[in-house]
Amino acid sequence: MRASILAILLIIVYSQVTIAVKVPEVDLKLSPNEAAISFLPLKSGEVAVLHLPTGENFLINTGPDSQVKELYYYLNQMNIEGIKGIILTEEAEIFKDTLLELKRKYSIDEFMAGRSFAPMLQEAVPDGVESLEEGKTSLLSPDVEMEVIHEGNDKQEGLDFSLTFFQHRFLWLSSQSKHAEEVFMTKPLTNVNIVKIPLHSKTECISAPLIKHIDPQTALLYRSKEKLLNGDLLEALNEAWIDLYLTGQHGLISIKLNKHNYEVLTFDGDDG
Repeated sequence: MRASILAILLIIVYSQVTIAVKVPEVDLKLSPNEAAISFLPLKSGEVAVLHLPTGENFLINTGPDSQVKELYYYLNQMNIEGIKGIILTEEAEIFKDTLLELKRKYSIDEFMAGRSFAPMLQEAVPDGVESLEEGKTSLLSPDVEMEVIHEGNDKQEGLDFSLTFFQHRFLWLSSQSKHAEEVFMTKPLTNVNIVKIPLHSKTECISAPLIKHIDPQTALLYRSKEKLLNGDLLEALNEAWIDLYLTGQHGLISIKLNKHNYEVLTFDGDDG
């Protein structure tokens, strides 16, 4: 009898969703002339939700199959009921089971990926795959334009793109190679307000010259603790007076934009 009770208790314990950072229910209260991007603090992976002024949403990456319940937790806390499409930034971000489950659950018919790994995505989800290449622009909504800055397929490279909404420009960096940095240095990126910095390991970072070239106001990292960050990166960000946000420290981070300005909102369990 005691063994049966123990077995039931173990099943209950292991069936619980392990959440990296608990967050309260989030309502961004977006008006028709506002957009936002929310960075989800999953245990691993770089996952975000792009909230369009039309009320539609795009998911940037999904996280691994083992974290799909955690992904649903954050989507539910944000009251995400519909997803128009998914943008995949690296071949390593293609998780077939999760993509198919999301496709069924949200009736997703758009999947966007870099040209170099779009064929692998098409093997996972045969329909609705759009191949992206450097220099290509796409209108995600009448007011939100996506531009592919670089599409790399070497080690520590992926899809690097910007999102422009009125006067605001957000830069999502996936690549962290010398070649990619050389490409970035040739691009006109001085009007970038916000950048998501890639960090493949705690010993690597983008260079101070690149940070100076982009010259953003706000930077975001998918990282749990500031003490794990590269000291040179922190020094470069501090010297450039760039506000730094970390998902593991600040919880769910949303950047809300209107025609004139933007604000950074953070949500974790203490915000209740």
